[in-house]
Amino acid sequence: MVNQLPETEVLRKRLAVLKADVASLQVELAHLRTENARLQAESARLQAENDELRRRLGLNSQKSDKPPSSDGYRRKRIQPALPKGKKPLGGQPGHKGKTLRAVLMEHEDAVLAFALVEGVPFTNNQADRDLGPAKVKQKVSGCFRTDHGAAVYARLQAVISSCKQERNVFVALRNLFAHQPVSLRPGG
Repeated sequence: MVNQLPETEVLRKRLAVLKADVASLQVELAHLRTENARLQAESARLQAENDELRRRLGLNSQKSDKPPSSDGYRRKRIQPALPKGKKPLGGQPGHKGKTLRAVLMEHEDAVLAFALVEGVPFTNNQADRDLGPAKVKQKVSGCFRTDHGAAVYARLQAVISSCKQERNVFVALRNLFAHQPVSLRPGG
């Protein structure tokens, strides 16, 4: 027991070391709390930025004021009105569809005219082509200045459409303006 300190002295030294450790840990705890608060604030800022970027990523010309050209070249997916399998298409189960049949029977003569009458075309493409120049004229000029001008234009278009069937339009118009007789009947 030569160099041994009394027991109280050992405990006092031990207590001083523990107090120093506690003070050091308290400083470290304060530092960690400050760092934690800073990291939480940065995390909240990054979360807000992430939410904003996700919101912008979902925007397109239909959901914002962006022009359609900003949508890129992706093909737009068309969503069905109702998901498949949710509701059957058509009428009620057991009901036989009769609308199309009723319309076709009501207009049977017009629908089958191409088969019943010689010279009636299968489609109305020629009628659409004949209306084309009049529609272009309407779009370009808006209207005719006089009723007389509209009537002259309509007569000329009728002659041109009739001539397209079997003869040269240019020759027919040249003969017409040269006051030579022009037959607009088929085969004439």
